[in-house]
Amino acid sequence: MKSLLIFVFCLTIVKANAAETDKTIKSKPEKIIVYTQGAQVHRNTLVNLVAGQNTIIFSGLENCINASAIQASGNGNFIIADIQHEVHYPEFDKAKLNGDVRYKKLLKQVNDSLQELNYLIEDITYKSDALSTEKNVLLNYSLYKGQSKRDSIASLKDGLNYLREKLYNINTEQLKLKRERENLEAKKTILNERVVNVSRELTNQNNSGEVEQLDYRILVHVIADQATQATVSLNYYITNAGWTPSYDLRAMSNEQNVKLTYKAQIHQESGIDWGNVKLVLSTANPNRSYNIPSLSPWYLGYNPYKQNNNKDSRVLSAPAAAAGYSDKAKKADDFSDLEQEQKEVAALNAYDYTSVSENVIETEYEIKLNYNIPSDGKEHFAAIMVKDLKTNYRYKAIPKLNNNVYLTAVLSDWEDAITMGGEASIYYDGSYVGNTSLLPGGTEDTIQLSLGIDKNIAIKRQKIKEKCSQKVLDNDILHQYTYEITMKNSRATKIDIEVEDQLPLAQDKSVVVERKELSGAKYDEVTGILKWRSTIQAKDSKKLTLMYQVKAPKYMSVAFN
Repeated sequence: MKSLLIFVFCLTIVKANAAETDKTIKSKPEKIIVYTQGAQVHRNTLVNLVAGQNTIIFSGLENCINASAIQASGNGNFIIADIQHEVHYPEFDKAKLNGDVRYKKLLKQVNDSLQELNYLIEDITYKSDALSTEKNVLLNYSLYKGQSKRDSIASLKDGLNYLREKLYNINTEQLKLKRERENLEAKKTILNERVVNVSRELTNQNNSGEVEQLDYRILVHVIADQATQATVSLNYYITNAGWTPSYDLRAMSNEQNVKLTYKAQIHQESGIDWGNVKLVLSTANPNRSYNIPSLSPWYLGYNPYKQNNNKDSRVLSAPAAAAGYSDKAKKADDFSDLEQEQKEVAALNAYDYTSVSENVIETEYEIKLNYNIPSDGKEHFAAIMVKDLKTNYRYKAIPKLNNNVYLTAVLSDWEDAITMGGEASIYYDGSYVGNTSLLPGGTEDTIQLSLGIDKNIAIKRQKIKEKCSQKVLDNDILHQYTYEITMKNSRATKIDIEVEDQLPLAQDKSVVVERKELSGAKYDEVTGILKWRSTIQAKDSKKLTLMYQVKAPKYMSVAFN
């Protein structure tokens, strides 16, 4: 009898020690790196370890953790043996305690099905990204934009036919992938609803009136030689988050340069609100494939474009990083000095607390102010930085279309200030005037912003009838057209103005267009566009003359504007 009591006592001690090895932790994110797709969450905890095996359970985590991208580290005398990700079902635990073992089989089936669906959705994401990359390569090919003067019209037509065919195929495939994704997401919803319904049924069976939510956990198994206090760090990748860039371009009539405000639209729907957390915005995209492509053999007699239907012949890399940020950001760490400074200067902006770091393939913006981003899937704005862009103001008019003269701001160094493409809102003297798209990596060195119509500048395009004629030759008809463009500057200062017009393009070799008088305009032979750039002094006017001839066969009906 005495031996039995000693055995029971020892067993109780062993159970008590075993219970102490499981440490359930409710932690708060220390830092979150938000990518364009997804986010990296960093958590730390201070824990007391016992000698031997310990399991640290990080509880109450996000519902979209990528189980293959979990990392753990720490400081202390211990060894990290294993890392596991699990979904904890409180209702199934209650059922198990009450003798219901049906949950085991059902839980395994549901988890296996959900995991398989996640793999399929991830595969669709990779395919969709590949198609988008191929589409961008096609659209940026210089032949379709008419930038190569060495290519003939026939080559351009063949290229456009090929482009139309490829875009149709890509769009069709992307639509197919979108439908597949929607079907898979619907199946996931059904499976999750099934788990909830079964949980409720088990709750009713076990006479419990509460339905507890699922608990997403990460288990870190460690081994310690002796009892010690240690710091365990955890970071992992989640999918239901991201950010997109947006810009404000602000021009003032009393300032020379346009100010570019770089903003981030942050969203997340991870099931956990981000409260008072430090954010780092990265231009990287972990879902993008960085595998270097390879060339296939190029056999003469085949269309070379078809050899690389699914391959991009360039190594993809992130755009160049934005340069420069506000000098006030250097003062962000010294809040005592900041309080004294605020009594003397104007209020600071959020972008004053952003620092920029860059490496070869990505740029990171560290925001030193803590942010609250709820798990609602909505866009939440954070200002990153403000930069002055070198600006030249110029007027522009196309009198063939209308008699308006537009004030424009020409930005020459805009690509150096942005790392990613995005929509930009344009403001002039505080008023919203429109929007544009900023897309780095294009062929244009400058961007031209329209700031509105200036009624102090007048322009008129008039047909000079006495200089227009029609002559009948042997087998042809010779048409001559003459236009006069008159500009008047009523302002007290001189202006620079760009005027556009055009000449007709002949698609038939029997039709000949001849330039007679262009008043010094630059002519683009591919597009037929004429451009004049001139300066008009204050209270002065200027005239331009456009004269051209068209020779066409008598039997051909040619339409002219």
